[in-house]
Amino acid sequence: MIKELIVHLGDTKTGSISIQRALVQKAYDIPGASICYPTSNHHIAMAYTLTRKHRLPERGKRFARVNAALQQSTADYGIVSAEHFQFVDPEVFAGAIAEFWPGFEDRMRLVAYVRPHPDKLLSSFSERVKLGNAMGSFENYLDNISESGGVDYLPRFQKWRAVFGDRFTLRPFVRKELHKEDAVADFFRFVLGHEDFTVSDDISANTSLTVPQLALLREVHNVFHARMKERGRKRTYKLIEARSSLGRATSERIREAGLDKNGQKFKIPARFADRIQERYRADAEALDREFFTGNPMSEALDAIDIKTTTERQSLKAGEHFSADVVSIVQIFASILSDMLLEKPETFRKLVGKTRIMLSEKQK
Repeated sequence: MIKELIVHLGDTKTGSISIQRALVQKAYDIPGASICYPTSNHHIAMAYTLTRKHRLPERGKRFARVNAALQQSTADYGIVSAEHFQFVDPEVFAGAIAEFWPGFEDRMRLVAYVRPHPDKLLSSFSERVKLGNAMGSFENYLDNISESGGVDYLPRFQKWRAVFGDRFTLRPFVRKELHKEDAVADFFRFVLGHEDFTVSDDISANTSLTVPQLALLREVHNVFHARMKERGRKRTYKLIEARSSLGRATSERIREAGLDKNGQKFKIPARFADRIQERYRADAEALDREFFTGNPMSEALDAIDIKTTTERQSLKAGEHFSADVVSIVQIFASILSDMLLEKPETFRKLVGKTRIMLSEKQK
C-alpha cells in the first residue's frame, strides 16, 4: 500500500493538464521517493461519477480500480488528479472515500489551486467557447456567471476545509506565488514538502487559444447546434460530453496545425473592468484573509487592466479566415456532428482514444 494519498482537485485552468502530463510521463526526478499515478491521463471520469447521475453506476468500479492500484503499490505517494473535482460536493467525496477507499481517510492530503477572478473569468469564457458552452457574447457569459455565483470562491473552499480540515490546502494560482513561478514545480513541492526534485521543462500543455482559433471552434459548434436542431434532438449529458470531446480534440488539432497561432489572445473588454472589480472585491478580500499570506487575489483584481483591451475581438470565423477555409470546416463539422448525434457515447470514447494517440505522438 502507498504511504500517503495526494488528491489534486484542480481547479480548471490552473495547470492541471501540465501536472497530469508530468505524472503520466514520469517527467520528474525525486531522489529517494516514488510515486504511483494510477491512470494513463487523469481521473475526471471517476469524478464525473460524483456529479452526473448517468455516471453513477460506474462509481464503484472506477473507485475500486484506483483503490486496487494504490493498495498494490509500494510507492511513497499515490496521486489522484481531476480538475472536475471543482464541481464535486466535498461531503459527497468524503462519503465515497469512506466507502471505497477506507484505508486512506487518515493518510491523505488534498490541494486545489485558485485562479484570480479576472484570470478565471477570461480563461473560463475561452474554455466554454472551446467546448461549445458559451455561444453568446462575453457580456452574456459575465451576466450568467455573476448570477450563478460560479466564480464566488469563498463558500466552496470553506466547505472543502470544513470537511477535510487541515488536510486541505488552497494555493493561489499566481505566478509569483508559485514555486519557481511554475504550477508543476509548486505541485511537486506540495507533495514532497521539500525542494529536492527536478521536473522536465518541456511539459506545458493546454495553452490558451488565439481569438481566430476560438472563432474557428465556435464555427464548429455553430454547425453542431444547427444539426442538433434540424434533427430535433434535446440536450442530454451524453450529448454534452460528446460535444465537449469534439471541442477539446478540435482545439488540440488546431493548435498542432498552428492555424493563426500568432493571433491575439482573447482579453476582457475594458468596459467591464469596473463591474468585475466591484462584483468580486469582497470575495477576493475574504479569500486572502482566510487562506493566504498577503493579498494575491486582491492584488490581481486591482491589476485587472493588464487583462483588458479596448480593441474589437470578433469570434466570427469569416472575419479571420477565407470563405473556402470556413466552408471546409463547416463540411467536416457537419459530418462529425451527424456521427456524434447518432452515437454520442461511442463518439466520445473514440475521440478520447484519438486524443491519447496525439498525446503519445507528442511525447
